[in-house]
Amino acid sequence: MTLLLFLYFNTIWFIGGLLTGLTSFGGNLFAIPLLTLAMPAREAILFGCLSGAAILLGLGFVYRRDIRWRETVCLGLAGLPGVPLGNAFLNHAGPRLLLLAAGASLVLFLLWQFLSGRLHVAQAPLARWWSAPFGFLSGIMMSAVGMGGPPLVLYAYLRHWSKENTIGGANLAAFITMLGVLPAQWAAGLYTPEILRDGLLGGLFGILGIVASVPIVRKVDALLFRRLLLLMIALSAVMLLVRGLAA
Repeated sequence: MTLLLFLYFNTIWFIGGLLTGLTSFGGNLFAIPLLTLAMPAREAILFGCLSGAAILLGLGFVYRRDIRWRETVCLGLAGLPGVPLGNAFLNHAGPRLLLLAAGASLVLFLLWQFLSGRLHVAQAPLARWWSAPFGFLSGIMMSAVGMGGPPLVLYAYLRHWSKENTIGGANLAAFITMLGVLPAQWAAGLYTPEILRDGLLGGLFGILGIVASVPIVRKVDALLFRRLLLLMIALSAVMLLVRGLAA
C-alpha cells in the first residue's frame, strides 16, 4: 500500500467511525463506496467486513446497557446460516455484480430511512421468531457486500425497540454474524497478509473515530450530520450503480 493510499484508506475509516459515533450509523455504508474508488470492489468489501467489524463492536460496547441481549444474540446467530450463500456470491461474482449489489444495498437502506417515519407500525410488536428470517437475510447481505444492517434495523423497528435498543442491538447482532463471516472468508482464501494487516489498522482508526466523537457529540447538530451522511450515501449509491452498469 502506497503512502497516499494508506492515508486515504485510514482517513476514510476514521471519518467512518466519527460519523458513526455522531449519527449512530454509517460506518460501512460510508466507507465501502469510497474504497471502491481506490481498489477492486471485492477488496473494498473485504475491508468493510474486517475493518467495519471494529466499528460494530465499538458502537455495541458504547450502547451495551441498552441491548436486549437474548433477542440480539438470537438475531446475530440467525445470520450465520446465510453466510455461505453471501460468501459464494462474493467469491464468484464479477466486479459488475459486486458494484450493483453494493449499490442496491445502499438504495435499500435509503428507502428504509425514507419510509420508516411514514409507516404505520402495528400496535402489537412483531413476534420474536421473525429474528430468524431477518437475521438470515442480514447474514447473506453482510457476507456478500459487507452491508447487512437494513434487515436488522427493520426488525428492531417492527419489534418496537427504542433508538438506543436499535443502535446497540443491531450493531452487536451484526458483529456476531461477522464472527462467522470473517472465518468463512479466511477459509475461502480471500485474505492475504497485507489485507489482514491493513484491515486491522483500518479498524483501529475506526475505533479512534468513535472515541473522537464522544466529546463532541453533544456539541454538534446530530440531525444535520445525519442528513449530510444520508446525502453522501445517496450519492455513493448512484456512483456504485452507474459504475456497475458501465463495468
